[in-house]
Amino acid sequence: MLRIIPWRKTFLYSPAVLLVLVLLSGLGGTFAQAPPASVDDYFSQARELEKIENYAGAEQVYLEAAKSYPDNLEVLKRLGIIYQTELKFPESINTFQQVLQADPKYPEVNFYLGLSYFGLDQYDKAIAAFDKQLEVDPHYRRARYFEAQVFRSLNRNADAMRQYEILLAEDPKDEKTLYQLIKFLKAITLGAIDQLGNLDPNSIYMRVLKAEGHVQVQEYGEAITEYLQVLAQDPNFPGIHFALGEAYYKKVDYPNAEKELRIVLQDDPNHPKANFYLADILVKGGRLNEAVPLLELSVAAEPNFMMGYFLLGKCYAAQGRNQDALKLLDKASQMDPDDKNVHYQLAQVYARLNQPDKSKEQLQIFQKLYAEEREKKAQRLSEKQKEMATPSQ
Repeated sequence: MLRIIPWRKTFLYSPAVLLVLVLLSGLGGTFAQAPPASVDDYFSQARELEKIENYAGAEQVYLEAAKSYPDNLEVLKRLGIIYQTELKFPESINTFQQVLQADPKYPEVNFYLGLSYFGLDQYDKAIAAFDKQLEVDPHYRRARYFEAQVFRSLNRNADAMRQYEILLAEDPKDEKTLYQLIKFLKAITLGAIDQLGNLDPNSIYMRVLKAEGHVQVQEYGEAITEYLQVLAQDPNFPGIHFALGEAYYKKVDYPNAEKELRIVLQDDPNHPKANFYLADILVKGGRLNEAVPLLELSVAAEPNFMMGYFLLGKCYAAQGRNQDALKLLDKASQMDPDDKNVHYQLAQVYARLNQPDKSKEQLQIFQKLYAEEREKKAQRLSEKQKEMATPSQ
């Protein structure tokens, strides 16, 4: 009778099977071990940690990546940036220098090296690093921007100004650079004012600066008081009569303004603003024929002054010189398309020239701008009322 041996027992004791099992057990560790992570895997993991501001964790990831890929310069660069983020400036400098030893022009590393030196107040080394970055890439804006900051720290104001000028020449709309330039110039100005005040707080120059400060905040009465003191101290102080005449004009003290402005025009008949202010006073007083020659001088001397074109065009229209008025008002409209008064005057002139379609078009523009202006005023008033209604903390 045939004896049947159970399959499991046969399988377990088969010499061939035992040999395979021995080999598999010896290689078991190899099969269980995960393959080494790629550089991109390390970068991805580090970026996720950086997003949640776990910079210490990201640092460990980059250190592991550096062990696995010791010749990868991008790994070292990113490790250096993490050190810098953690304010570990000596460690970041050492790491960036390792990159530059292998490749002196590696992208952005000279910039980051300069930034770390800046963090340690090692200004000369920071400038040298930024300069090397700019040698590699003259349009690397961040290097130039921070180099300006370093120059300011060293009180090398002319060098700082040069960097801002280059940045704005490349991009006049760079708000960040404009902001820094304004702060820079303001600091220099305030420092100079303090220095001047320390020399003589009651000097004529301090009085002029005080007066100009009052004008900026529309305190024209106070400005006039200071200017009169200047005039009493030195009747020949440069520009004093125009400054005083302008302050009177803005205070709507036209008799005194006219007196000072005529003094200005005795010395400089082509002074554009003095001619304009005086002409405006004359127009308001109904002395149109006296105003026109002054406005013609103003426009000739200052061809970019829109209000000169507008007021002269308005005067020409009042004199019946509609074609001349049209040319000037059209010029004013091109210079400032959003001035509603220019469009209103154009509508009137086109109507007199029997061009109803163009008159209607200009009137519609005027109405649109007028409505927008009223809406903005209403919005500002509403916001102000809300601020007043909000209880102070």
